[in-house]
Amino acid sequence: MMMLPLFPLSQLLLPGQLMALQIFEPRYLTMISAQLKQEAGFGVVQIREGREVGQAPLIFPVGTEAVIVDWSQKPGGLLVVQIEGRRRFRVQQSEVQTDQLLTANVEWLADEHEDSEAFAAMSAEYDGLLQLLDQLKEHPAVAQLHLAPATNASQLGWQLSQLLPLSLPDKMALWELQDPYMRLEHIAERVARLSSE
Repeated sequence: MMMLPLFPLSQLLLPGQLMALQIFEPRYLTMISAQLKQEAGFGVVQIREGREVGQAPLIFPVGTEAVIVDWSQKPGGLLVVQIEGRRRFRVQQSEVQTDQLLTANVEWLADEHEDSEAFAAMSAEYDGLLQLLDQLKEHPAVAQLHLAPATNASQLGWQLSQLLPLSLPDKMALWELQDPYMRLEHIAERVARLSSE
């Protein structure tokens, strides 16, 4: 297990996804400074109840390690950092520091080693989901997420999990699945259910 400082957000960070964060709260400025000095990552977790600012929120127990790939200082003490999602983890035990920074002991979830050629060979089965993802990516708000092309089952499942109008518990249930093809089957069922409503 490993201790990570946590950055709770109202959206998921996907493995391989780039995301820009605007940092202004003292607790996160201190955290980012320490992580830059140590060349270490931090955890991004989904908020279950609460807000991104102020008191530490309640969080879902799975998240993604984020590494800082670029940063810049803006006027007024605003820090803009570009992060990239890496490994997924499960929170084993969390603690709220005096400055409301969340830290946690985390256990790394197994990587989903994917064979893009195997996925391409099966792509006809997932044409509908690929087309749905392409349609979702045409929305300007989604374009700002800088999602990579979905070339394997993990990427397709993670991106649809993030973008579809599902409940947070549904999204997190999909996020926790270890089999990318099972995740796609569950997503296909949910899409069929949404289409019939």
